Amino acid sequence: MTQDLIPDVTIVVPVRNRIGMLRDLLDSLIGQDFPSDRMELIIVDGDSTDPVQATVLDAARKAPFPVRYLRVEEDRGPVSKRNMGVAHARGAVIAFTDSDCRATPGWLRALTAPLADPAIGFVSGPVTYKPEQPRTFFSKLTAETLVEHPTYPTANIAYRRDLFLAMGGFDASLGVRDFLGRATECGDTDLAWRIRKAGWRNAFAPDALILHEVEDLGAMNWLLEPTRLILLPLLIRLHPEIAPRLLRWNLVFYPGTLRVYAVVAVVIALALIDMRLVGAAAALGVMLLWLFKARSPDPRRLVAVLRDGVLHFSRMAVLAATLIAGSVRYRRLVL
Repeated sequence: MTQDLIPDVTIVVPVRNRIGMLRDLLDSLIGQDFPSDRMELIIVDGDSTDPVQATVLDAARKAPFPVRYLRVEEDRGPVSKRNMGVAHARGAVIAFTDSDCRATPGWLRALTAPLADPAIGFVSGPVTYKPEQPRTFFSKLTAETLVEHPTYPTANIAYRRDLFLAMGGFDASLGVRDFLGRATECGDTDLAWRIRKAGWRNAFAPDALILHEVEDLGAMNWLLEPTRLILLPLLIRLHPEIAPRLLRWNLVFYPGTLRVYAVVAVVIALALIDMRLVGAAAALGVMLLWLFKARSPDPRRLVAVLRDGVLHFSRMAVLAATLIAGSVRYRRLVL
């Protein structure tokens, strides 16, 4: 792309605490292979207890482009922060990423290059994990998108600012907080599909790579992570075009949940006949795990297989319950 075609870009990042990850992101943005006179960065904070403002001001002294710190009065999650950042942006293009990410040096140049085509309204890029970080059993590993993903996550996406504003930005009403206080939103996916349905094209920039933190959730948060999918039935009700790309048979999101439904159905059927049959079925299940998974006479191996099997089944049960609850609440069946 020639210098004349390089757009003025504002990078918008919402943040709440995560101070170590934020420093990593800021360093990567300061090191971008992009004209500094065409860049600005806006960090939008909420109710952080970490010294976010001081960290951002320190980065502003190092950066060859403007870096601004904003703070929302009421922290209602990332969507309101992103909308606030766009409202204060000066760039013709808005590039979004998250505070738990690291941008590769050529990220911004690759992400904005397709916007030289005036028919393209937004561009997304791939997300993978920071290579130096180890992955554990309880790591959060749901952020990777190596090809164009129909949810168009804001970890790596750029919009034309005028188009973003004309479409009303991200819909802050498409979000809830779960019982752990975590914000769960689908305004990013909703906006992308509203733009597509308005006749705009989009592009995928494979070289615009973002690296995501490998987060160790711990056992409880790992088990409860699927509750973030509570809004999936709403999203598919609003934009049925997504269903063929996310659902199997226009109904099933993750085939593993079918095992949960099958086990529940078998247990209920056996309990209605004779409760002793439930115990026999459980013993048979343990035997099958030992034969086909443990494959070792070492009892420690069997215990490990049983532990992992129970944990995975429990997580799938949480996912199944979440999808059923979302289906009832938003009147669109997703299993």
